[in-house]
Amino acid sequence: MILIGVNRAIDTEKSVVFVQTPADIAKTKAGALIVLNYNESDLEIYANLEVPFAVKINSVKEFIFLSATKAKYAIAELNLAIKTQKIAENYLTDLKVLAIAEANEIEVLADKNIDGIFANDLIKSFLK
Repeated sequence: MILIGVNRAIDTEKSVVFVQTPADIAKTKAGALIVLNYNESDLEIYANLEVPFAVKINSVKEFIFLSATKAKYAIAELNLAIKTQKIAENYLTDLKVLAIAEANEIEVLADKNIDGIFANDLIKSFLK
């Protein structure tokens, strides 16, 4: 299971940087996982990015469009993560689904076969 923001000692991604726009990516340090909010007008940029990045999605449509890009992770609320995980498995996409959840919900995510967890506290810091 992919763990992000759960425990620094075991997190899959050690450095996570939230950016407001793709233009802000140039200001980030190398090796960091870039996290963006989904924006359909940025799909062409997502398709050409050469850095690891994740996108916070809000619908199945956004997941499907994002899966056609170079995104590493789709971040979603639990109910959407469950839906998109099934789609990811059905279409064998490389895009990994991360559910926004608390660390104590890992067993629920594992039971639902979700690829990973993106800690609720970490995403809240971005969405302020």
